[in-house]
Amino acid sequence: MEAEDCSKAEDRPEDPGFQNEGQSSAVKPTFSLEEQSPGPTVLWDMLEQKFLEYQQLIHKNPEERRRNLLSLLPLFLKAWEHSVGIICFRSLQRLAEDVSDQLAQEIQQALSGKPAEQARAAAGQLLQWKSDVDQDGYLLLKSVYVLTGTDSETLGRVVDSGLPALLLQCLYLFFAFPVEKGEHLEIDVQGQRMFVQMLLNICSESQGLEGLLSGSELQSLLIATTCLREHSCYFWKQPTFCVLRAISKAQSPSVIQYLRTADCVRLSVQNLSKLADTLPAPEVSEAVSLILNFVRDSYPISSALLLEFENGEGYPLLLKVLLRYNGVTQGVVEPHLEELIELVMWLTTCGRSELKVFDSITYPQLEGFKFHQEASGVTVKNLQAFQVLQNLFHRASDSVLCIQVLLAIKTMWAWNPRNFFLLEWTLQPISQFVEIIPLKPTPVQEHFFQLLETLVFKLLYVPHEVLAKVQGLIKDSQELSCTLVALRSILRITASDRLFTDIFRDSGLLGLLLAQLRKQAKIMRKSGNKECSPGVQDLERELTCVMLKTVVALLQGSVRNAVVLKDHGMVPFIKIFLDDECYRGSALSILEQLSVINAEEYMSIIVGALCSSTQGELQLKLDLLKSLLRILETPKGHAAFRVSSGFNGLLSLLSDLEGSLQLPAVTTCSAVSPSQTLELVLHTLCVVSAALHLDPVNKHFFRSNGLFEKLAEDLCLLGCFGAPEEEGAQRYSSSDMKARPFVDLLSGAFSSSCQFPPRVQSCLQILSFLESMAGGTLHLHRDLMEPSKAGQVPSLDARKGEPGSRQGKFKQWPDPEERMDEGDVTIMHPGIICIMVRLLPRLYLGDHPQLLWNAGTCGNFVRTFTLP
Repeated sequence: MEAEDCSKAEDRPEDPGFQNEGQSSAVKPTFSLEEQSPGPTVLWDMLEQKFLEYQQLIHKNPEERRRNLLSLLPLFLKAWEHSVGIICFRSLQRLAEDVSDQLAQEIQQALSGKPAEQARAAAGQLLQWKSDVDQDGYLLLKSVYVLTGTDSETLGRVVDSGLPALLLQCLYLFFAFPVEKGEHLEIDVQGQRMFVQMLLNICSESQGLEGLLSGSELQSLLIATTCLREHSCYFWKQPTFCVLRAISKAQSPSVIQYLRTADCVRLSVQNLSKLADTLPAPEVSEAVSLILNFVRDSYPISSALLLEFENGEGYPLLLKVLLRYNGVTQGVVEPHLEELIELVMWLTTCGRSELKVFDSITYPQLEGFKFHQEASGVTVKNLQAFQVLQNLFHRASDSVLCIQVLLAIKTMWAWNPRNFFLLEWTLQPISQFVEIIPLKPTPVQEHFFQLLETLVFKLLYVPHEVLAKVQGLIKDSQELSCTLVALRSILRITASDRLFTDIFRDSGLLGLLLAQLRKQAKIMRKSGNKECSPGVQDLERELTCVMLKTVVALLQGSVRNAVVLKDHGMVPFIKIFLDDECYRGSALSILEQLSVINAEEYMSIIVGALCSSTQGELQLKLDLLKSLLRILETPKGHAAFRVSSGFNGLLSLLSDLEGSLQLPAVTTCSAVSPSQTLELVLHTLCVVSAALHLDPVNKHFFRSNGLFEKLAEDLCLLGCFGAPEEEGAQRYSSSDMKARPFVDLLSGAFSSSCQFPPRVQSCLQILSFLESMAGGTLHLHRDLMEPSKAGQVPSLDARKGEPGSRQGKFKQWPDPEERMDEGDVTIMHPGIICIMVRLLPRLYLGDHPQLLWNAGTCGNFVRTFTLP
């Protein structure tokens, strides 16, 4: 049957898996007919005329017909090239038939009666482009390459010639019998690409695929990839695999029957089992993946090849090949390893029926958890295939291998959450992995516990049995790094839902952690506390930190757990952790949560720790004061603070600062800078302010016990306030000076451009604290360690971080003028105003007469406030 007048002959795209990087392409031959090339239409007309002349030679001898046919091919190729793949040739099918027959004859003559090595050389010489002499084979090769990319009918004529099987035989020779060292490659890169593309075009049509099955060539080629790996031709390896994968993807019942009859899968598995221990891991895994691709691609049609793979001991081969990567991955996932893992994952989904498991869920479970028996998504049906992954994790020590297994399991859970239950209730992989996870590298441990967290965070499932094993690991493991990773995971799980505070109490985890902390506290008390060194990794200290944080999480919102901690007699041991800055935050959180059941005990501990702290333990004092302030905001904290002598304790803290703002500072206070003293004064006054403002009883207690006067005395003794009248001080009349408003002075106290000496600046800052305290707002500004407002330029001292810096230690203090914009400030604590009036006359410096305060100016100051 002749072709239509015009048929598409666009060159089919090459298979993306087939590349030959590093090889230089041969120059494409050109076939000149005339010096000036005619147009495409003229060329096709010329070809049509010459082809008619060729057909009239039917009675001529074969050699003359051959020469005449070959003379047509340069014109055909030139017309094709000039037509951009559009063929306008009515006799296309007849041309395809004759050219295919001729190429088949040429190949048969080249291979006939020769040993394999000689046949390979002859085939290579035939198809190679030669720039000087005989190019007949190359002309035929390129012409058939073009013809196979046209249409199905033309391809059918090529197949009828028997050419596909011959091409496959040549591919086998090229791959299985490499050239000797120094010998020229049998076929150039350009010719190789056309040769392989021809086979790919043939595979794309069912009739072409059938043509590849006419002999034993496919069996020979497939077996060669599994038994001649170390002797095969590297130049032809990738093209061979490319063709075989194309055949695999185009599978049909006839291909499956061919492979079964030829026993290809079983023989390949046997060959690879023998070579698995001798070949490099990527080489053998690539060959196994090729065989498994045939199994996978055939599975939708028939499970015959899968059964052949299983009966041929395919699963032990997979495990053996995967273990070849153990210790050789160098931290990188090799592409053939990744492909093989994916194929094993696919194998887990192959099975005749769904796996049946009984509902054995342990309660309680998280809100929103649902267990569905029905399948929704891809489910695991092949436990034998999954055991390959499970055994690989058990036996491997390589991080990459183990992590790949964990990622595969996570992917299966993503397919269908039911897969977790199918696997865990049959093979118990996660439960078993917990037992061996201490033997794995740290990255594997981290991935494993992230996998465990996925159950809780994504599936909303509480794996009680697995968590019990993790608890046993925390208790018994000698590997501190693994215990640390496990406990961090438990901490994240605990913080995710309050249900775990009950679960981990009932499981005994809380008691286990308390026992470990008691042991650590005894060691600290006996050996003395070590300084926390930033940047120095100490696993024991890190583990203790995480234990404390986990206990904090378990106590959060759980009075029962707080009672358990108290019943364990842990309060004295938790107090020991306060002395170490690394542990202090968690220890304070534990004590704060204990205040829910006994606020007086908490207050006694904190106030006692404040009173017993030394001059240099500034950060300890600040942390304790901040904790006090948090508890004072709770109703139980108000009375407990008063009952536990909280006011006296804080005033004694101020008494210890006597002379610390004096210039020069007294010897006993030299360890604390003026800025640190002011910070401590601020937080102390914050606590006093909160205690007075939040409870009227505390306010009465403070006033009736003369504590306002005591507070005034302690502030006077800080060293920055002078005597009421300094002897010899120069007196100024009102005409000699212009007094500045009180608001202006306070505004300048926190300014980076403050012109007052440090001593006066300290006085003004303390007065500003007292002003806020009188209005009942000081404790609302307790966090003063934040950076200043955007755009504010810190003082020189603050930028340099010098001890004398004051502005750099405080965030932007509210401007007194802004605080008075809405009217006079309401006095909530008149006693504080009395303290300010007492301190104001002491605010004097000879060089700054505007600081001179008399009864009149004091009166003006008091009138800026309003009684409630």
